[in-house]
Parts: sequence; C-alpha cells; structure tokens
Amino acid sequence: MSSYSDDASRSSSFTDGATRDDFSNPGDRVTLQVGERRFTTLRDTLVESSYFAARLSGRWNDADADGSYFVDANPALFEHILTYLRSGNFPVFFDSRSLTFDHAKYLALLGEARYFGVRKLVEWIENKKYLDVVEITRSVIVDDDVTSASMHAHMSAASADSKVDLSTTWGQKRVRVCPYNFPHNGSSSGCTCDLPPREREGDRYIKDELVLRAVVTITTATFNPDRCLGNGMALERVD
Repeated sequence: MSSYSDDASRSSSFTDGATRDDFSNPGDRVTLQVGERRFTTLRDTLVESSYFAARLSGRWNDADADGSYFVDANPALFEHILTYLRSGNFPVFFDSRSLTFDHAKYLALLGEARYFGVRKLVEWIENKKYLDVVEITRSVIVDDDVTSASMHAHMSAASADSKVDLSTTWGQKRVRVCPYNFPHNGSSSGCTCDLPPREREGDRYIKDELVLRAVVTITTATFNPDRCLGNGMALERVD
C-alpha cells in the first residue's frame, strides 16, 4: 500500500472516527481502489454521493476479492470529492502568488462531481461560489518623484500577505537652479547666494531635471472561510 493510502486511511480514521461511535466496526469501513490509488473511509461518508449510495446499497455484489471496490476515475480529483464528503468543506483552488483561481481544475472537478452525484458540490462549482471565498482589493499609488524614503513608505504600507507590483518610468520636472550652483533642492527661497531674489526668480534659472516616477499597485487577498467551510457531513447526519 502506498504512503498516500496510509495517509488517506489515517485521515479518514481521524475525521470520521471523531464523529462516529461505530467506527470500530470493520464492517462500516470501505476501501476504494480509484485508478492506481487506494482510499479507506466509511460507508456513511460516501452515501451523500448518489453513485456510492446505489453501489453500496447491497443490490450489487461487485467488490473485489480483497473486499475493495474498483472505481475507474481520476484519483487526484477523487481526493477532493472524498475530502468534501468527509468534511463538507468545499475545495479552494487559489494561487496566492498569482492571485488567480484554477478554473480549469474546477471544470474538471465539476465533471467528477456530476458523475458521482454529489449535488451540493455540483451546485457550488456551477454557481462559481468559490469566487466568494477570496476577496481581492487593489490600491494604486502614483509617485511622481521617487525617493528612497517614499519607496520605503509605499512598501511599509503593504501587509505581509499582499502582492506589490512596481512600474517605473523616467520623467522630467522643471526646477529652479542657483546661478552659482548653490544647492537648494529646486526652491529659490532656499538659495544662499547673493543674487537678488527677484533675479533668482527669472526663467533663465529654470531647467528640466530627470526624475523617477513610479506606479505602485498593492493587491491584497482576504479569505472568507465561512464561504467554504462546512460543519462536516458526519455532523449533519447526527439525529
């Protein structure tokens, strides 16, 4: 048995055993051979699926010699089907780096959910309810004269789980200069040369200066767990 099968079995024991007193009864356990992988769970876990409700009803005796049931399906996708049946938690296929959903994977899972007759999961994917799980907000800051201090302020404003995109260009701005090259950061009133103030205001002491401009986009993803987490299918069946 593969290490994954061991993990799946242990996960089933923890998830289902925590909510069912009859877990110790081996007759309630079901082993599924899905493609090349094995899953061990409980009969009650599977019966929300109309496929398994029918197959495990006793009307057909199609178990293999070792007692397992062969299911010709994609095991990677079935893992998500079984996770939902165990917990009632809907799958979230979201890439926190690109801040995008994996729509292709949802489409593939929808086909499997229809095949196994898991109605609530089908409706959740069809209605794209997964889009409500993550709220994406964006703020845009335009900095016309980038300095190390301003960039530090922009980066400090972003939370640790935010994505920061920076776009820079070179531009020009008109600044006043001292005829004697005294530095005054473009402000003629701050010049310390002995030229009369009125003369310092003349257009001949204005020049174009290169400046770095930046557009800072901060994107934040906020997860809403109440939009995808269930109470567990086992708990829902407790009388």
